[in-house]
Amino acid sequence: MLRRELRGSGLPAEAEPIAGEVNPWDTVVEHLQELRRAAGSPSYVTIAERIAARRVEAGWSPHAARVAKSTVYDALRPGRARVNVDFLHEIAEVLGGTGDQVDAWVAASRTSTVAPAPPVAGPSLRQAVILALACLALNLAGRAFVDFFSLPLYLDMVGTAIAAIALGPWRGALVGGATNLLGALGSGLISVPFGLVNIGGALLWGYGVRRAGMARTLPRFFALNLVVAVVCSMIAVPIIVLSLRRDLRVGDDVVTQLIGDTVDTFLLAVGFSNLLTSTGDKVISGFVALVVVTALPAAFRAGVRWVRIP
Repeated sequence: MLRRELRGSGLPAEAEPIAGEVNPWDTVVEHLQELRRAAGSPSYVTIAERIAARRVEAGWSPHAARVAKSTVYDALRPGRARVNVDFLHEIAEVLGGTGDQVDAWVAASRTSTVAPAPPVAGPSLRQAVILALACLALNLAGRAFVDFFSLPLYLDMVGTAIAAIALGPWRGALVGGATNLLGALGSGLISVPFGLVNIGGALLWGYGVRRAGMARTLPRFFALNLVVAVVCSMIAVPIIVLSLRRDLRVGDDVVTQLIGDTVDTFLLAVGFSNLLTSTGDKVISGFVALVVVTALPAAFRAGVRWVRIP
């Protein structure tokens, strides 16, 4: 059956309600249920058989004309996200109505006053400060965890990613910069210039999610984490090379030693090792942040198109 454009409504034969509005299809379904009651409340099986019979009369093959009872039931239940309006025409016609009635009901439901969903306010200052401090503590705990177990990772940007996504890029940058300033108490002044890496990651995560919509799907978010990894390595490698080699962090020492056996150039070895470490680290940090922010109150995702995690 060819899908017809709804006369007078401008909607295609299969369409979705606008997000944030009362579902307009519920009104249409109620009209159809009233039509069904007026026709003697035939069962869904009977409606399906009547539609199939009309299709056969119109020249359809018996196999193609078949309609499942569940299809009729699904079309006449409230809360539908998508509706095949052509099929609603068929239901109305076997119940003694017309397709024009369905079109009129749909047009009326779309133009009637609907209640928009109230906008979600952003986090309060108190909420933002508490989350920022928690993210800072998480970064420092990650550093301590890696140092204690000598892991080939950093884990000092998980909190940065959370803050950048939930609070915004510059607040995330503040958390990232503070992490390295406080980290200097345990790691020495070598930690301070690496604050640029933390700040760069925060800006990419923050603007990537909140401006570029990179959290709308998991593949897009994965790609964002790869970009963060590459950019962070581009910032970190010059700092590492300009520093004394003995100041390389544990994670880089392990991987650099493996690659350095076959690569003569120290810069190239450091670049490869840092990129490998950074890729794993940023993907882990990013997806941990995604799960955490998803669990936070909706205020921290205000205005952000967010991926649905099953």
